[in-house]
Amino acid sequence: MKFSPSVLKHACSVALAISFASTSIYADTVSESDTHEIIANLTDRLVDAYPFPEISAKYQAGLLENEKAGKYKDLSDQDLAKQLTEDLRTIHKDVHLNVIFRKPAPDQNGDDQGRQRRPRGNNGRGQGRARSNFGFNSVDLDSQKSTAYLDIPGPFMASDEAFEAAGAAMTLSAHSKYVILDIRHNPGGTGQMGRFIASYFFQTGQEQFYLNGFHKDRSMDDQEWTYSYVPGRRNPDAKVYILIGPGTGSASEGFAYAMQKMGRATIVGKPSAGAGIAGSFIPLKNGSGFSAFIPVKMVVGPRTLEGWEGTGVIPDVDSGDKNALDVARELIDEDLKKN
Repeated sequence: MKFSPSVLKHACSVALAISFASTSIYADTVSESDTHEIIANLTDRLVDAYPFPEISAKYQAGLLENEKAGKYKDLSDQDLAKQLTEDLRTIHKDVHLNVIFRKPAPDQNGDDQGRQRRPRGNNGRGQGRARSNFGFNSVDLDSQKSTAYLDIPGPFMASDEAFEAAGAAMTLSAHSKYVILDIRHNPGGTGQMGRFIASYFFQTGQEQFYLNGFHKDRSMDDQEWTYSYVPGRRNPDAKVYILIGPGTGSASEGFAYAMQKMGRATIVGKPSAGAGIAGSFIPLKNGSGFSAFIPVKMVVGPRTLEGWEGTGVIPDVDSGDKNALDVARELIDEDLKKN
């Protein structure tokens, strides 16, 4: 049987496409040996550092049992990361704990295992942070009611630019009798920023015990205090309202919780996310693109063993079906009527 050149060309194209598709599927599937290494590193790190040994033991036993049963075989990189995260949270729900996959960027030699640092410039992270005003969106002043509204969607960052933005925002609000801080959509970030903002609401020399951190290795426990110095004018007499909700997470929850426990703010809105064990990202296999956020420090309130892990920060005033900002403004109006 003879085939025309066009038919042969089409057949070759189809075969080539199938070959490429097969190669792609194979490349995206994590090998059994790599999966084992990723799970071993993940469980070892949890046992070493997670602040609650009885829970980390359950994490380890659960994942190893799933691996033995073949649950993680022939999964793509993204599916493996998702499945591990789901299984961890089924064993014990810690919203901080998660496994992620990000395809490594090729280095200058085209090696996919290398990582290429993004430049701080037009296409780098610097411009992205600048566009977000380093976590601070706006400051609105109402001179008639002496109220400052600060929209802080975050995330909280620890950089010169971020602290400058925070200092400028606090300076603009320094003469207001009422200050509303909106962190309803702030996912967290560095705890240093929360301490920095909180410091503006206390007199110089009146540093406050802000939060306490407990590690599995108790020799690493640490205390966090407000800062003795912040630039610009402080506002220690302001009545402070902090707006929170399910989108308030991690370090921004810590800020609201600390201000609540110090008696320095009225918390308005809905309960926050409940991410109260701080941690950091660690690689699970060098060059693989797999990493995990491992919680290592249980954060609690000053002079207490209670935190917001699992429960979230509970508002002093639940906004119900109303907009939390409207509720805060109603509270201010009621206070103005008294004076």
